[in-house]
Amino acid sequence: MSEPSSISFESLIQTQKGFFKSGHTRALEGRLAALARFEEVFTKNEERILQSLEADLGKPSLEAFLSEYFFVLQELRLLRKSLKKWLRPRRVGSPFYFWPCRNEVRLEPHGTVLVIAPWNYPIQLSLAPVLAAVAAGNTVILKPSEEAPACATLLEELVKEAFDSAWVTVVQGEAEVTASLLENRFDFLFFTGSTRVGKLVAEKAARQLTPTLLELGGKCPCVVDASADLPMTARRILIGKLFNAGQTCFAPDFVAVAAEVKDALLAELQRALQQLPWEKEMGRIVNEKHYQRLQSLCSPDDFQKGGDDESSLHLAPRIAALTDWDAPQLKEEIFGPILPVIAFNHREELFEKVAEFAEPLALYCFSKETEFFEALTTRIPSGGVCLNDVGKQASHLSLPFGGKGESGYGRYRGKRSVEALSYERAYTKRYFFKDLFESLPPRGKQEKALRKWMK
Repeated sequence: MSEPSSISFESLIQTQKGFFKSGHTRALEGRLAALARFEEVFTKNEERILQSLEADLGKPSLEAFLSEYFFVLQELRLLRKSLKKWLRPRRVGSPFYFWPCRNEVRLEPHGTVLVIAPWNYPIQLSLAPVLAAVAAGNTVILKPSEEAPACATLLEELVKEAFDSAWVTVVQGEAEVTASLLENRFDFLFFTGSTRVGKLVAEKAARQLTPTLLELGGKCPCVVDASADLPMTARRILIGKLFNAGQTCFAPDFVAVAAEVKDALLAELQRALQQLPWEKEMGRIVNEKHYQRLQSLCSPDDFQKGGDDESSLHLAPRIAALTDWDAPQLKEEIFGPILPVIAFNHREELFEKVAEFAEPLALYCFSKETEFFEALTTRIPSGGVCLNDVGKQASHLSLPFGGKGESGYGRYRGKRSVEALSYERAYTKRYFFKDLFESLPPRGKQEKALRKWMK
C-alpha cells in the first residue's frame, strides 16, 4: 500500500467507525464467517508466508512454521471453535432487595481498534490481535512494521482478500505514518514493541482516554541454582535464547547462576553450543543498526560458535562470562544471540541484584528446590514465570500472556485476547411487579424498617 501524499487517516477511520455503528461486525455468525474466510486465505498462502519471513529475517523454515504460521492457525481455530461459548452472557445474582431481577455481564466490542505490530514476529504479532479484535466484534486498522517489508506487503494482500476494508485495513509506512495514526481517536490500541516506544503510545492514548494493551519486553532473568540438572538446563536455555536469533521479547536475557556451579554451567553451555550447528539454523539480525548495537556488546573473551558476517547481518551465537553486575551487557535489553552469565554468591544478593532491573516480561528459574523457586517468584515480579524451561508460559493459548510495569500491561492469548479486546457491560432487567423496597417520599417509616433489616 503506497503512503498517502498527505498523511491523514480521518476518512479511513470514520469509514470503519461507520461500519461498526451499522452493526455489521456484531452478529456472531458474521464474525465466525469472517474468521473462516481468513483461515481459507491464510492456509492457502502457507508457503508465501514462510518465504516472506525468510526474506525479511532469514527465519529457518521450522522456526517460521511453528511460531508464525502454525501458532496463528491454532489460535484462529480456537477462536472459531470457542467464540460462541466465550461470548455467552455471564449470569450474576442479586441482593434480595432487588428481587425480582435478572443480571448478566456481556462482552461488548470497543469499536475501532489500532494494532501496531513489531518486526520480530511480523506475522504472528500482527494477526493474533487482529483476529481477536474481529472475533470480539471490532473493526481494525493494522500497522505492520516497516522493518519487515515482505511480510507487511503479504499481510496487506491477505487482509484485502479476506475482509472488507471497512472491517480490517492494513496501513503501511514509516514511523511518521504510525505517529499520524496515533493522532486520531481510536477505541482501543494494541501495541507490541519496545518499552521506549510503548511509553510514547501510552502517552498518546492517555490524552484521549483510549484503553490500551502494551506488550513490551525488558531484561528477562534466568536463574539457575545449584540443584539444577545442568546439561538439560544448558540445552533448554540455548533453545529459548537462540530461537529467532535471540530477537524474542520473552527470551532469557541473562543467566544468574549460583557461584558454586557457574563454571560447570558455563562448560555445559559451551558444550551444547559447540556440539550442535546452531549458527546454521539461526535467522539474521533485522538491520544494520541493531547489528552494530549487538556488536558493541560483544567481547573477544566471549565463547563464540561460528563467525559473524556483517554483509548478511548474521551474528554468531556467543556466551559471555561476566564478573561484574555493572557490565554493559546487563545495562540494556540484548535482543540478540548473546547470552551473559553472571554468578551470585547467596540468595539475598541474587534478589537484590535482580530486583534492580525493571519488571520483566518473563522470569525463568531452573531448580529442584520448591522453596527457592517460591522465594524467587515472591521477591521478583514479572509478567509470567517458567520453571525448568524457557518460553512455555508464553506460547500456551490457555495461559494469559503479558507484562508488568515497564514490560507492559494487559493480557492476551486465546480467550484472554477476546476479553482484552472487549469490555464488560453490565445488564440488569427488572419486571413490572410490586416493589416492596420502592423508595418514595416521605421516607421516615421506610428508613426505620430498612435500618432494621439492612444490618
